[in-house]
Amino acid sequence: MNENYFKRVQIAGLFIISFLGALVHMSMHFLSTDNSLFNWAGNLLQGLEAKGATLSSVAGTAELPTHEAISAGMFYIMVIWFALMIAPAIISLLTDRKAWRRVTAIVGTVMVLGGILDGIGHTFQPGQLALGLGGLILGSIPGIIAVALAFGWARAKE
Repeated sequence: MNENYFKRVQIAGLFIISFLGALVHMSMHFLSTDNSLFNWAGNLLQGLEAKGATLSSVAGTAELPTHEAISAGMFYIMVIWFALMIAPAIISLLTDRKAWRRVTAIVGTVMVLGGILDGIGHTFQPGQLALGLGGLILGSIPGIIAVALAFGWARAKE
């Protein structure tokens, strides 16, 4: 097997792992924020365990959390963001041209830096430490390795 092809597959695989880590991070938003399902379940259990709990006290706690609807503009931004996140993986698999190698490395760097900033931002918000660390570990570590390999691939001779 061609060593250059293996390097391209390796870079694509790491960018895909980083992309999947970002998807896990996004799904954790529904589990670890104030309106989370875990928070709701905890409140429900506390309501059930309370001494002298009545049906009305438990019913008030049992209301499912509500999430703000995503605006159309935010939806398009998310689609573009996720497309840009997966783009370096796709590009590295499709072509070996020098210009596209640089595009892979640059777009990958921008997207990984965005993920790192998002993870750091969540880490310092109250109650979102797990969300921030999860994003940093799952998405950023493989992304950083992929970016380092992509820059090495971009500098390599054709």
